[in-house]
Parts: sequence; structure tokens; C-alpha cells
Amino acid sequence: MSNIILQIENLSFTYPNHHQVLTDVSFQIARGEKVFFHGSNGAGKTTLFQCINGLLKIKQGVVRFNGRVIKSEMERMKLISIVFQNAEDQIIAGSVFDEVAFGPINRGLSKEEVVEKVERALRIMNIEHLRNKPPHFLSYGEKKRVTIASILSMEQEIIILDEPTAGLDGQQKEDLVEILNNLANERRTLLISTHESDFSLRCADRIIVLDQGKLLAEGNAEEIFSRYEILKKASLVKPIIMEVYEKLREYSYLESDHLPKDIKEFSNILQNYKTK
Repeated sequence: MSNIILQIENLSFTYPNHHQVLTDVSFQIARGEKVFFHGSNGAGKTTLFQCINGLLKIKQGVVRFNGRVIKSEMERMKLISIVFQNAEDQIIAGSVFDEVAFGPINRGLSKEEVVEKVERALRIMNIEHLRNKPPHFLSYGEKKRVTIASILSMEQEIIILDEPTAGLDGQQKEDLVEILNNLANERRTLLISTHESDFSLRCADRIIVLDQGKLLAEGNAEEIFSRYEILKKASLVKPIIMEVYEKLREYSYLESDHLPKDIKEFSNILQNYKTK
């Protein structure tokens, strides 16, 4: 069986006001991949996600799930979940438990199955202690965890996160990295849009760059952030760690060929180099 879970073929999208946002976009995603999407505001990332998820009706192009063409928007919604940029846009229930249970209940699962899936999602997101709290009174970071838990409880293989770091402080971003690692351990396939290059360097298996609705480039973080023409055209900023690492190598202060993805890896490289 192919490891490809999602294929997007020649996808174009034009809004009713005749504004074309996507033009002939094609790519494929492997099962269990964490793929990050970059591009300036207006590049088409959110529209692309809503087409994939089924919130928008596709007239041009094809979405394949496990090799099968999925034409129905409702069917795509059942297969592919999306976590919106603003957590409050997604919360509707009066308690955290009810919010996380909403999806499984609407799928007609038994009470026992609903409780099992909700408890598991709360445990993965480390919010079991919030189960009886009203979501609207939680902190923004906690609300993010609740919205992700509500997706996890439906046990869909593909999860889309639109700008998940928006509105998060430093510690909450660290918590998000842990959450993504937990989801990766669950073999969930993740599609994530972001403007934060350091976040992508740290977490992405692969990066896809959009520019004015077209696919500009795809590759791993080092490949994408090393190409000046891509950075300039898509208004991307090279990760700070990568900038420092390259400068140390340029001036012969460092000979390592391993690009560190976070400060811990960077510290280990520097410590090992110092003891040589």
C-alpha cells in the first residue's frame, strides 16, 4: 500500500467576486508527515486548507484521500479536521468535556465510546483537570488545547492547524511543540500554516511555500531557508538559529555539518566542538 495519504491535483479556486486565490496547486502528503505551509498574507494558505477540509466547494482540481477522489465536501470534513487560527471561533459547548464530546456524539457513537474517546483526547492534551470548566473562561493557550482535543476525539488521520502559534506566548509555544510531538507519535498527518520560520525549522518534516496562490517551492527546512530567491519572493525570514549557525561556519568558528533545529541541539553542537 502507498504511504501517500493525501493528494492535491491541479487545484484552483476563485471566490464569487472573481478573485482567484489558488492556481493549479498540486502536491502530495505522506501518512504521518508534519508539513508546514509558508507564504505571505494573501498567499492562499487558509483558502487551500478550507478547500482540502471541505469548508469550500472545489470546482477545479481533485482531492484524493488514500488514492480515492473525495468530491463531497461533507465526506472531506469527516476525514480531515481543521483547527482554526482563533480558538474561540471553534468553541460552542458549555464545558470542556461537552466540547470535546461534540464530534463523537454527532457521529452516533455510544455513550461508552464517547467517554472513552473524550478521556483519551483530554489525556493526550494534558487537560483532564479542565473537563468540567466552561471553555470561554480558560486562558487562550488552554482554549487551543481544547480545540485540538475536540479534533483528536474524532480520531481523524489528517489534522490541519491554521496559524496555531497565533496569540501564544513563549511557554505556550513550547507546549504546542510538545503537542505536535504527541500527535506525531499518534501517527497523525499534520498540515500546519505559519509565519514563524524558527517554528518550522524545529518541527517540520517538509515545507511547502505558496506565493500568490501558486506553489513556489517544497523541500525540507534547510533546503527552503537556504534559497535566497524563495525567501525574498515569499517574504520569508531565515530562522535565527540557522543565521547564527551559518555565520559561525562562515568565519570558521564551527565545523559541524549538522544544522541544529533548536537551542538544545545548538548547545550540544557547541559543547561537543568546545571539547574537541
